[in-house]
Amino acid sequence: MASRRKGAPQAASRRFSAVAGGALILVASLGFLWLFLHQFSPSLVSFTFPHPTNAPADPLVAAGITLSDPAQGQEPSLTRQQALLLVNQMEPEAAAHNGGVTASYTLFSYRGNNSAASFHDVPAWLVHYTKVSGPSPDTSADPHAASARHDLYVFLDAKSGKELLAIWL
Repeated sequence: MASRRKGAPQAASRRFSAVAGGALILVASLGFLWLFLHQFSPSLVSFTFPHPTNAPADPLVAAGITLSDPAQGQEPSLTRQQALLLVNQMEPEAAAHNGGVTASYTLFSYRGNNSAASFHDVPAWLVHYTKVSGPSPDTSADPHAASARHDLYVFLDAKSGKELLAIWL
């Protein structure tokens, strides 16, 4: 009787080990099969992870700004170079301390808090300064302080060159 009691727990642990080992072999085999198939046809066996729906991907959309493509043949009165020159004059600090600048012709819509700041499909130049560095922080109070970097979006009326909106994000 004593030998049976000793053998019973060993048999249960052997069965558990066999099941766990079999499951690991199955998972490894499926992984190798996926890698093999993915090598020949990546789109056949691919999957994507969903993005969180509560965080908009575009900071302009989050700020209430929508952009759309102008109609074909709808040309701006200002050239790209003129728009860049005007914005560089309006925002000299951003022009001097940025990581890059782009300009694109677009239709601009924004619904502000008051009617004076609302626009709908206005032909505009969007000048985007990336990684604009702010003034150097006072390191006497905090020796580890670093200057913040933000993006500046400036919208110019494509006909008059008047600034419609400038927003830091």
